[in-house]
Amino acid sequence: MPTRGWRSAVACHLRAFRDAGSVTFLSCVSGGERAVTNVMQWASGNDWEDRKNSVFAAHLEHFEELGISYEELFNRLGSLGPPFFACIIEDFLSARFGEGGKENVVDGYLARRGWLEKGPARNYLLALRDSTPSLYEVVSFKRGRELTVRDLIRESEPVRVDEKAGSETLGLWDCVFARVVRLGRTRCFTGAVLHFPRELAQHCIARLGGIAKDLQKEIQKAAKKLGEDREASEAEARDFLLQSPKAGVFFTTSYAEWTLERLEAPLLQMRNTDDEPLVLSTVRFPIKGSETEVAAALDDVPEFDRADGNELRWSWQGRSLSPLRLPKELLQDDPEAGVAYLDLGSAEIVDGALLLHLNSVERAERGRELLNSRLGPLLGNPLTSHEDPAQRLRTPPGEPAPEPKKPDLPPEVMEALVRGQYEEHYRQVLDEPVPMLGNRTPRRAAKTKKGRAAVVEWLKGIENLESRSAVDDSRRPVDLSWLWEELKIPRPGGNR
Repeated sequence: MPTRGWRSAVACHLRAFRDAGSVTFLSCVSGGERAVTNVMQWASGNDWEDRKNSVFAAHLEHFEELGISYEELFNRLGSLGPPFFACIIEDFLSARFGEGGKENVVDGYLARRGWLEKGPARNYLLALRDSTPSLYEVVSFKRGRELTVRDLIRESEPVRVDEKAGSETLGLWDCVFARVVRLGRTRCFTGAVLHFPRELAQHCIARLGGIAKDLQKEIQKAAKKLGEDREASEAEARDFLLQSPKAGVFFTTSYAEWTLERLEAPLLQMRNTDDEPLVLSTVRFPIKGSETEVAAALDDVPEFDRADGNELRWSWQGRSLSPLRLPKELLQDDPEAGVAYLDLGSAEIVDGALLLHLNSVERAERGRELLNSRLGPLLGNPLTSHEDPAQRLRTPPGEPAPEPKKPDLPPEVMEALVRGQYEEHYRQVLDEPVPMLGNRTPRRAAKTKKGRAAVVEWLKGIENLESRSAVDDSRRPVDLSWLWEELKIPRPGGNR
């Protein structure tokens, strides 16, 4: 590739470090980003040029084989391009060359130009030189201060990382490809961090696990040929793989391939049973009178059926569907027995308001008109909020989803609403078949070793979605630790 391309890479690197977004964080050391840029500029046009080109070529050759050029890949990755190329640059800074791997670009730069760098920047470069990348999982965080992360490849104990920007943008159980370095008494991420979707992270872990097992066998065979009784543990094999020059290539290639596939895949058009675009909608009616009066009035609306006489929750029923085929002895001469109705939405009374939850804009309008006509004097002017679930699919990994329109609710009311909805939903789901768990209920799956592992991943996914949603909505995440307690599963990393 031409030299102009590498100059573009340095520019990308600068942009990456200056963008304290959700996928790239500022260097933890004052002057760190400038020091890295100095090394890259010094390495251009001298004996390090070919070595730099070889590292970039290793990361990009897969895409060149697919006919995707350097510039095209950068453009197609969009805002994810700078952190992607920053990872490649850091791979070059930590790479070893020459006989016995004794030569490194950071050492070469410091020997010639080290006098330009202050102590903290020098120490940062040396830490980056000796670092190895891995895949980390956020097990807890203190917003605006720090993260606690666990190395998913080495499966080591969680460590605390000083990371202001990351703690404000990452959610619980998020996975990141990064380098963790120790500077004095603290640990921090280096400048290049890639947010890996959990599904991609699990895919990479499984592939590396398989490679590590094959490596163990090869080590054992080689030892036998030398007449030695030598076995390598899986942990040693995994650590060896991470220190290999191919480790960074494996992760960056997997990330870019996965991202391109999903960014360019056609979106599914989600619609409800009335063939209306699927839009999550909530209509909030402030209650003028008493909650008891509203509940009694809603009980008299034929379309609404109270789920339980002691609860202030109703289902909005539409047209009847095909009768259920029940045994005659269960019908008991009841004409309504065995008849199912289309569920249009649900209603509930919470904190002095009647809330109507629906899955389309059209149903929200119909529901608002229906309740205004039947309960008008008891209710105030309604407020409606909408969220398109497809918006999150249109947003690249690591970028915040567009902020949905929200009703003007006090934070404590919104938090209570979300918490109540989550608890009601998941208490029911615990006893329902879940496809991710092989269509077993979470309670049943948690009783076997293999099922328990699947339940752990399922619970992490639930908490991760809620944590990221809370980041997008600028609110505190709902505490879902009770789900772990309910299933009698110890929560990895402890409570947040």
